[in-house]
Amino acid sequence: MWQSGKKLMVHLLPDRCRTVLVLGAGTSNHVGFPVGVELCSRIIENTEDPKSGTFSELFEMGFPPQQISLFHNRITESFPRSIDEFLADRTEFIDVGRAAIAQILLRSEDKARLFSRDGNWYGLLRHRLKSDINGNKCSPMIVSFNYDLSLEQFLFAFLSSTFEKYASINSLENIVNILHVHGRLGYVEYESPLAPRHVYGGGVSPSDILEASKGIRVPSELDMDFGRHMVVAQEAIRKAKSVIFLGFGYDEASLDRLRIEWRPGKYFGTAYGLEKSREQKLKRLSNSTLNLADPTLKVIDYLPTLECWNTD
Repeated sequence: MWQSGKKLMVHLLPDRCRTVLVLGAGTSNHVGFPVGVELCSRIIENTEDPKSGTFSELFEMGFPPQQISLFHNRITESFPRSIDEFLADRTEFIDVGRAAIAQILLRSEDKARLFSRDGNWYGLLRHRLKSDINGNKCSPMIVSFNYDLSLEQFLFAFLSSTFEKYASINSLENIVNILHVHGRLGYVEYESPLAPRHVYGGGVSPSDILEASKGIRVPSELDMDFGRHMVVAQEAIRKAKSVIFLGFGYDEASLDRLRIEWRPGKYFGTAYGLEKSREQKLKRLSNSTLNLADPTLKVIDYLPTLECWNTD
């Protein structure tokens, strides 16, 4: 298992970063990214017809038609709740599964939706970061379970347009820490020191999709090696005063990998769309220390109600 070293902790500043945000798939849905069952359904649709453009793209990436069709049949008949669940059970399909995920997510990028004000909780994060930068405070650490790069693109646009000193940045490092604990779909255009890069919301070729898909680490790959970002996330969560789960499904494997040590007054989270039975199980698991929001509240309505978000 990978072990953290001093060099990798330089930008963490765990004693100053008092708040950690843990982002689940629900935090990208408002800018156009499908989650859970919807993503699974679209993958099934994209791999059904050998004459379709999406099927042909996967073939062009090097996946044999027989493998794509078998992948389609197995995931359809497995009837999983998510693509991650299926790939955990059928690891031989991880490569084609990653490509199918990237194919959909990259084509879901919509730069205009990033700046829509309708239910856009990214604006709350923008206001918080601006206040922290002006006050020379450490901004919240962000632990993301998402593969998409919508948050990076939004924050780059905000920072480079708002602050003259950030007008030509090529990295968010040293401004805000975003840890993609399950990997990411490459990098967006402004991140010039890194590769593979693409224009957010721009056209992508089959080779672009394949290359970006290699940055995805499906959960079943993390059983033996958490990865650098997960190890740093564990340390940040351990030292944080407040941990806020947003758009998160609270599956036990993810909580275990984060090495959550349940303590009163530290953990808060949304419960939008969460089943009642799951809420009750979380209450038992956390010894009633996880403070869940009203299940009708979305992220944009929930964050402003949290005292720790407003004061830490």
